Amino acid sequence: MKTKTKAWVNLVLLLMTLAVNFLGATGKINGTSQAEVSDTYHTLITPAGFTFSIWSVIYTLLVISMITLLVKAKDSYYHQVIERISPLLWLSYLSNMIWIVLFSYRLVGLSTVFIFAYLFSLSGILILLKELSQKRQWLLGLTFGLNTGWLFIASVVNVAAYLVQIEWNGWGVADSHWAIVIMFVSLLLAFLVLSRVKNAAFPLPIAWAFFGIFMELKATEGNELLGIVAIVCMVLLVLLSVTSFRRNQNSILPVA
Repeated sequence: MKTKTKAWVNLVLLLMTLAVNFLGATGKINGTSQAEVSDTYHTLITPAGFTFSIWSVIYTLLVISMITLLVKAKDSYYHQVIERISPLLWLSYLSNMIWIVLFSYRLVGLSTVFIFAYLFSLSGILILLKELSQKRQWLLGLTFGLNTGWLFIASVVNVAAYLVQIEWNGWGVADSHWAIVIMFVSLLLAFLVLSRVKNAAFPLPIAWAFFGIFMELKATEGNELLGIVAIVCMVLLVLLSVTSFRRNQNSILPVA
């Protein structure tokens, strides 16, 4: 397949993904919106609803990125990017669409498989972008750094929602204790992923999610400790992002 054709496929699949997302968000799939399903299986680490507005930022950047790849397909850098990331990009779009349908039908366990496929494909793209990194090429690093970071925490919440759905008893351990463990484990895993992808944008959506968790916990009594943990994790993630940015010579990706 020609590079230009791959760029067109990238854009078309994104538009299809946006359409499926719209149907899922408005309850056109199974008569239930994603937000309603999420509320049904609410957890202590589910962020406040306003944090999900980050999707508008991510999808806007994706549209700009896909158009850029299409317009600049003959440029040596973008040509390499299209050739290297397109298969993983297609997998991410397909996984995204399947996840939305499954989640809308409350098949939360099965949807977890596809949200992880979505996450792993995006993580692979981050690794490839790091290898192809060039000075001043920030758009794709920002786009996929934010997308992957948000999918990272969304995957964690998806697993937690599935455990709520199957009424897992946590082996007798209190939900609040599990929430603390999950937040710190998520922080550790985010650090490990960052050390591999070296994308300074990656920790920011996770920090945003922790802020959303804090705001959601703040609305209920008896969760003060969890709120403190969420804020601590948020601050550490922002510091990780700043540190990574400085190590990348004030760039989202390492300068080649």
